[in-house]
Amino acid sequence: MAIIENTSSFIKEWALKWLRGSIESYFLGKTPLEILRGRVKAAVKSYGIKPREVRAIVNSLLLDPLVNTSRTLAEERARPLLEFIEELEKGEKSG
Repeated sequence: MAIIENTSSFIKEWALKWLRGSIESYFLGKTPLEILRGRVKAAVKSYGIKPREVRAIVNSLLLDPLVNTSRTLAEERARPLLEFIEELEKGEKSG
């Protein structure tokens, strides 16, 4: 049982890192919003990621000085993503 738990923990950590990189890439204009939405959906559905965890990643990247884009641009790009996450949160509560 411990191996399965460690594997699922590893997979979740991998998915969180995958999302962080994808969101940062989106902020930098390298990944389209539609692709990112698909990745977020996949992470929530298949890897046990909670929408609130995705929101936390977005918020941490907005504050990260190492993200090489202006804060104004990052906040502008974050808006539709945060709206999408909010929809996922509503679905999670009703489902």
